[in-house]
Amino acid sequence: MTITKSRRTTTGKPFHEAVTDLVFSALANHEDFVITYETDPATDKKEIHVMAGKFITPSQLETLKKKCERQKEEGSRHITRKMR
Repeated sequence: MTITKSRRTTTGKPFHEAVTDLVFSALANHEDFVITYETDPATDKKEIHVMAGKFITPSQLETLKKKCERQKEEGSRHITRKMR
C-alpha cells in the first residue's frame, strides 16, 4: 500500500476541498478557472496549478476550443454546458 502526502493550502484545508471552493467561487463570480501542471526539468516532479480570475479573452477561448477539437484523437476533451 502506498501512502501519499497531500499539500495543504494556507487555509489548512485539504487540497481537494480548497480546489472545490475555488471552482464554486470562480463560477459564482463569472471568472475563468484553469487547472494545469508543469514538470520540473531538473527533478522530473510535477506541480499542479489551480487558478481563478479573468484570464481568457473570447479570441483565446476560440483558439483553445479549435486546438482541442484538432487534438481529439490524442485524447483532448471539451465539455460545454449552458449557464443559467
